[in-house]
Amino acid sequence: MRISELAQQSGLPVATIKFYLREGLLPAGTPISRTQAEYGDAHLERLRLIRALRDIADLPVATVGTVLQAVDDEELPLLDLLGVTQTAVAGSKASAVPTEAGLALAERLLTDLGWTLTEESPLVESLARVLDALAGEGEPVDAESLRPWAEAARAVAEVEMDHIPVAAPRAEAAHTVAVGTVIYGELLAQLRLAAQEAVSLERFGPPAPPVVAPAADKLGVGKPAAGKPATTKHPRSARRADERQRSQG
Repeated sequence: MRISELAQQSGLPVATIKFYLREGLLPAGTPISRTQAEYGDAHLERLRLIRALRDIADLPVATVGTVLQAVDDEELPLLDLLGVTQTAVAGSKASAVPTEAGLALAERLLTDLGWTLTEESPLVESLARVLDALAGEGEPVDAESLRPWAEAARAVAEVEMDHIPVAAPRAEAAHTVAVGTVIYGELLAQLRLAAQEAVSLERFGPPAPPVVAPAADKLGVGKPAAGKPATTKHPRSARRADERQRSQG
């Protein structure tokens, strides 16, 4: 396909694609003339990955380049690729330097949970920043208090690791690692907010309105007997009664 078709299928402007070509994020196409090149499905997949890293993770171009270099490195183990991607995402969200107390809390929490991270993992600092914020708000930051969140995170991580196609070609597995770390992380964040809204409505929302008995018609059908109040029916019971009445009529 020509670059115009590549732009149409990827949803990116031609100027943006040319920028990614100049920055080395997108491999050059196959030349077919002095001014034109042919592009294939691999270029389309690459643009989708770049777009995910830029739009979803909000990574700067230089950091996207670092992740893509790791994706392209056939000799880099998937564990190291995961580390590179996590470092890129965690680094992009860094806004403050963690305190020594926060780092100590993070190390203690990970030890109490029995979790081992790679040497010099940047996630320790990311965790420490969050623990600093929690402690500053007077919230508990010990392992037992945070265990419900840790267990939920561990369960999600197990599902995500199962999702990596380790038996597939490395390029496919690498793509899953890079995209999964970024997009599924955002998916989890949005699902959590949706779940919070659903649970809050169930617990604190207004009660469901009662089912009102049908009003009496001119012939008195549906009118309660004297001295007896009208009763409310479960929606399913009311529906079955209506169906029986229609079949008898």
